[in-house]
Amino acid sequence: MSVGGYVSVKESFCDEQIINKSRFITTLVPISDYDDAMAKIKEISSRYSDATHNCYAFISNDIATEQRFSDDGEPQGTAGMPMLEVLKKRNCLMTLAVVTRYFGGIKLGANGLAGAYSSSVVKALDKAQLVLNKRADQLRVRCEYGIFKKLSNLLEKYRCLIVDTQYCDGVTVIFAVDETDSTRLQAEIIDLTQGKATIAVDTNGYYQFEI
Repeated sequence: MSVGGYVSVKESFCDEQIINKSRFITTLVPISDYDDAMAKIKEISSRYSDATHNCYAFISNDIATEQRFSDDGEPQGTAGMPMLEVLKKRNCLMTLAVVTRYFGGIKLGANGLAGAYSSSVVKALDKAQLVLNKRADQLRVRCEYGIFKKLSNLLEKYRCLIVDTQYCDGVTVIFAVDETDSTRLQAEIIDLTQGKATIAVDTNGYYQFEI
């Protein structure tokens, strides 16, 4: 099965660490595009308007070509770029990382700053709820009650994302499956139900799967 796609945060998440008396607050936020990212940077910077720095990095499209970062007054290359490199290494797209620093009185030096900002993003990503965004087909399958359990087991085998289940004179399951597995899964459903199930492809797009 395909392991493609990209990682993003499912919802906003904050984490904090103290390094040599400086307070580093990392905010991770899902974004929809460049404009959304810039609006959220403004919002977060306003929230921490009394901070020494609000540095950021983000990748705002699904092919990783739209990237932005800012050191926000820190020495060039010591904040935004190290943060961006973490996002790239983790294949974390459509996600904004803002690291807010409250200076604690001890200078960290260029290497220390780069390590502090990158580790802040790493630790936040390790704690946040992440999802794998994959292109998938949304299928609609109707079957008899007697084979619903076997169908459910098959969908679990393919790690499908269940969107809805409807019970009437039969069972209709609406689910998303990795597009590279779609044709093979449909063939297995036909075999499983001896051709009695009805299968329709509703749409294709990005869906969020648990990691």
